[in-house]
Amino acid sequence: MKKLKMWLISVKIEWHWWFIIRIRRKGNSLLRGGAALTSQKLYHLNRRLSSHSTKAMKAQAAYNILAKK
Repeated sequence: MKKLKMWLISVKIEWHWWFIIRIRRKGNSLLRGGAALTSQKLYHLNRRLSSHSTKAMKAQAAYNILAKK
């Protein structure tokens, strides 16, 4: 049961990291294209990035706790 939970949490971590990498790539291309740092597109990307980053960190903490048991 523990292995299954750890596997599910690791999938969740990878899922969020996939989004984080994708959002960062999109933000970098917007900045290279000359978007202002205060643009609405960058603001929304930052909100999505923060959301996925928080979820990934929580999942990593849960994985570490489960791995120590």
